Amino acid sequence: MTIRSICGVALSLVVLNSFSQQPSKAAPVKTTKTKAVKEIPAASGLNAVQMAAAQEAAPSYKSKTLFTVGGEPVTVGEFEYVYTKNNINNQADFSKKSLTDYLKLYENFRLKVKEAEVMKIDTISSLMSELEGYRKQLAKSYLTDKEISDKLLQEAYERSQKELNVSHILIRCDENANPADTTAAYKKALALRARLVKGENFGKLAAEASEDPSAKDNNGEIGWFSAFQTVYPFETAAYNATVGEVSQPVRTQFGYHLLKVNQARSAQGEMKTAHLLLKFSEKATEADKTAQGKKIDSIYNDIKSGKITFEDAVAKYSEDRLTRNKKGELPAFGTGRMVPEFEEVAFGLKADGDIAKPVRTTYGYHIIKRLERKPLPSFNDVKADLKRKVERDSRSQMAKSILIEKIKRENNYQENVPVRLAFFSTVDSTLVKGNWTAPNKEQLSGTLFTLGTKSYTKADFASYIEKVAKRRADKNKDQLLNEYYDGYVNQVSLDYEEGQLESKKPEFKALMKEYRDGILLFELTDRKVWSNAVKDTAGLETFYSNNKTKYMWGQRLEVEIFNTGDKKLADAAYKLAAKGKATNDILAKVNKEGAKSKVSIVDGKYEKGQYNVVDEIEWKAGVTPVKQLEDSSYRFIVVKKLVEPEPKTLKEAKGYIVSDYQEYLEKTWLEALRNKYPIVVDEQVFNSLIKK
Repeated sequence: MTIRSICGVALSLVVLNSFSQQPSKAAPVKTTKTKAVKEIPAASGLNAVQMAAAQEAAPSYKSKTLFTVGGEPVTVGEFEYVYTKNNINNQADFSKKSLTDYLKLYENFRLKVKEAEVMKIDTISSLMSELEGYRKQLAKSYLTDKEISDKLLQEAYERSQKELNVSHILIRCDENANPADTTAAYKKALALRARLVKGENFGKLAAEASEDPSAKDNNGEIGWFSAFQTVYPFETAAYNATVGEVSQPVRTQFGYHLLKVNQARSAQGEMKTAHLLLKFSEKATEADKTAQGKKIDSIYNDIKSGKITFEDAVAKYSEDRLTRNKKGELPAFGTGRMVPEFEEVAFGLKADGDIAKPVRTTYGYHIIKRLERKPLPSFNDVKADLKRKVERDSRSQMAKSILIEKIKRENNYQENVPVRLAFFSTVDSTLVKGNWTAPNKEQLSGTLFTLGTKSYTKADFASYIEKVAKRRADKNKDQLLNEYYDGYVNQVSLDYEEGQLESKKPEFKALMKEYRDGILLFELTDRKVWSNAVKDTAGLETFYSNNKTKYMWGQRLEVEIFNTGDKKLADAAYKLAAKGKATNDILAKVNKEGAKSKVSIVDGKYEKGQYNVVDEIEWKAGVTPVKQLEDSSYRFIVVKKLVEPEPKTLKEAKGYIVSDYQEYLEKTWLEALRNKYPIVVDEQVFNSLIKK
């Protein structure tokens, strides 16, 4: 992954007015490639849809030339778009100063893009592949039917406000079943419905006839649920049903369902609880469970009487290892996420802090404490989460199908049925095995269908099959051919629409131009400035020599700091240092080979505020007394001399110097570009932009 890929999101988020920001002297960057994103027009602030709409409102004014770069025009609309979008927090006030400052920044940007184009950086295949990757990502948000998507979001939210208790009878039928089996399953479901309409008991008939194995135990009752907790067709049938009535057969991927809504209620929201659990072992008898019941009752009584707190009881007795050390706290849950018995008791608690009597579930006995009940969120609060759920859910296929039909309708999709049938007849059973090979070109001539201005041939479809086909045991040859054909038509339709986005969606075109210019700018600036500043060692040395007085040390103290864990060693070393003995001689004298304790030295030159140990001593030559530290070690300092201010070496200040050298290179480069591509501003047009 390249750095541009990593910064892909940044290409659309970082504002243009960051051009003027200088690198922080407190945090120099040796190789500031990521600085590139500071110079890329962004997709934040006022969005492209709004800007495109504004441009359409006054096309003649927006199309006026504001300035030219080497004779190439930049329009008022283009400048206003980036100026308004990137001056966030209401800073786009259209004052003369604001517009003048921003115009200079944007001129610099256009100069660099112009140079990149002249250097043909826009022909580099790797960069264009990156741009195509951005395009694919961006196109996804445009290849949806917004009206349908919005309706699905609203529908999901409205359903989430309501919970249903439902029973069902299932007649299994594979979603790829042949017509005869499908019809038989449907008729069987209709026959059972007729019996229910005549008055037979739903639960009894579910236990007898449903092909859902759980119906034998629950009489077909699946309990309470809300949006996204069942497959979409079942959910839709349930929310459209009348309480107490039996539905018509409902088709899902599992077969045909007869469903009956037993009750409906407002959604309960989410509950945060803690619990104390006494578990049932796998081999527990009813007597064992009764004994557990007596024990949990005793614990509950102790909690209620105040003999022990709930939290202490959890720590002492709970057999839930995951929550015992967390005061029994469980993740927040809503309807359908806990076993019904637990859920019913938890939501029955009236106030935070209330503790329920022990409840038995399949897991054991629980004492439940209510911690917090969360109310139902607003649509805006959950919109983003609902959108993700819709996109992952089967209901998203409905929006996609509607969009595809719309694309086909708007682009005059025409299918040549005889050609399709003729092609289908040439495909043999190797298709099911996943190793079908397309026949020769003569047999693949002929148009299968047209879409817009394009024709799609048998050869095109054959190539698609060879790419996607794999061994399949779930469908026969004809079923597979129809699946592949539908998939091909759908893919072609979406690809066709994607190819039209620049001409149909001005905001998409604007964003793609930003991405494209940003990638060119990144590559060119890296060559001319960022990497160049690091690689050009001779240039860096010259820049340093000409500017070394900018990188000065303040007054410093040159010291040797002696440390040891042994008081006797510290005293011995101190006496030698006080007599002016050389450091090496001191160490040779006091550090005995094999000894557990030794004296170590840290030496250096330090400015005020750089090292608190040096700040604390008197800044004059000499030896400080031995000091015992908090960790029971000992330290004294030999102050060698006071060092007056002097330039830092290139190595010492390299981060700062590289950063400044980059700025220097960029400044001189921009001056050269302004000479190479003269900029001419139409002052009258510019003044017309000023509003205050």
